[in-house]
Amino acid sequence: MMTTIFIGLGGSLGAVARHLIGKWIKAHCSRCSFPWATFLINVSGCFALGLALGSAGAESLASALAHSHPFTTGFLGGFTTFSTFTVEWLELWQTKNRLAAMLYLLFSGTIGLLACWTGYKMM
Repeated sequence: MMTTIFIGLGGSLGAVARHLIGKWIKAHCSRCSFPWATFLINVSGCFALGLALGSAGAESLASALAHSHPFTTGFLGGFTTFSTFTVEWLELWQTKNRLAAMLYLLFSGTIGLLACWTGYKMM
C-alpha cells in the first residue's frame, strides 16, 4: 500500500513539474509552431528514466523498473505525456504543417530512445 501512495505522490509532483516547466518553455517560445515544451519534457523524461534504470544496478531493466516505482512510474509517469504528444501531432497534421508533424514524430521517438539509452549507459 505504501508503494502505491508513493507512486501517487510522485505522479502528482511529476504532473506539477510538467505544468510549470511547460508553461515556462511556452512563455519563452510563444511564436514557435513546433510543440517544444512537450518535446523537451518527454526527451528529458526519457533521459531521466535511463539514468534511474542505469543507476539501479539491477541485472535486467525489468528488475530495475520494479524497484524504482515512485520515481519511474510515479514522477516520470506524471512528468512525461504521450497523450499530449499525440494531440499536438494531430494539430500539426490538421493545420497542414505536415513537415513539422513528421519531424515531431520522428524526433520524439528517435531522440527519446537515444536519451534513455544515453542516460542508462552513463550510469
